[in-house]
Amino acid sequence: MTTTSRRAARPFPPRLWAQALYTIPRFDLAEVDPITRWLVLSRASVVVMTATSAVIGGLLALRDDVFDAPLLILTAIGLVLAHAGSNLVNDFWDFHRGADTEDSPRVNYGPHPLTDKSAQRRSFVGITLALLAVAAAIGIYLTVVAGPLLLAFALTGAFVLLLYSGGPLPLKYFGLGEIAVFIVWGPLMIGGTYYVMAESLPAWVVLASIPYALGVTTVLFGKHLDKLAFDTEHGIRTLPMLLGEARARRLTQLLSLAMYASVIALAIWQTMPGLLLVAGALPLLLWVFRINSSPKPKEPPEDYKGWPLWFVGIAFIHNRRFGVLFIAGLILQLVGEAVV
Repeated sequence: MTTTSRRAARPFPPRLWAQALYTIPRFDLAEVDPITRWLVLSRASVVVMTATSAVIGGLLALRDDVFDAPLLILTAIGLVLAHAGSNLVNDFWDFHRGADTEDSPRVNYGPHPLTDKSAQRRSFVGITLALLAVAAAIGIYLTVVAGPLLLAFALTGAFVLLLYSGGPLPLKYFGLGEIAVFIVWGPLMIGGTYYVMAESLPAWVVLASIPYALGVTTVLFGKHLDKLAFDTEHGIRTLPMLLGEARARRLTQLLSLAMYASVIALAIWQTMPGLLLVAGALPLLLWVFRINSSPKPKEPPEDYKGWPLWFVGIAFIHNRRFGVLFIAGLILQLVGEAVV
């Protein structure tokens, strides 16, 4: 087969981009376009959770008549780039700490830019710095627009994202990763997006940031449950390691249930019945409970896709549907209030 025919046989790039945004595909990264390569390496499928937080913050601002589309778009871009850059930074730190090795769960579930040499070192450094530089520039601009108090959101978020796996006291290694993720993907991202447009942060918006923040936290619990044996062996003291598998599974179930309880509280307090649309994710909640009711099996079930991931798979799928329905519920509520 000639070089021309091989190129012609490659999948259409936008289709690959969509796959990289939906999941972590197992591509031969040498055979795909640069955009697909870096979407996969920066784990764009989980960065989508950041975009979801930004959209929620924007819709909350719309309800309070402080919506500004250009500011929302700029904020969302900044947050997404910061998250993508932090994923690459965390891969760097975990690689140099010896946590991301050829037999580690991180390398088994998706390409690693350093461990399997999916990217040249110069390209890795250049892309990472570029992402963080643009995110920082957007943060500086938004601070000028919204005022210096926005620095509290920006600097706290940057601290968590960049030091999650790095620095002398990496948060993930001391049982603080789950707590940090809850704060970042809730009050900081959702609340911060709202603040950029409103220059204030009412209590009801803080509560509105909690349901999705809990969902993102359950995803991290699932990830660390899947890596429990590996993390224990390497002295990575995640919260599931400190709690033990059984307690961590029970806490994952409670956090998943709390997602719905916090939506109900918000719906009652703010008279927002449209938010109850999240009930459409309840079948997946039952699946979350079932998966977390017993330890991870020794071998994958027949035709199971995604092994060695187990707990994180259903947590991610549940949170994704919950997030979509939460946004749809907000839109439904806004339309209903506009009609009335």
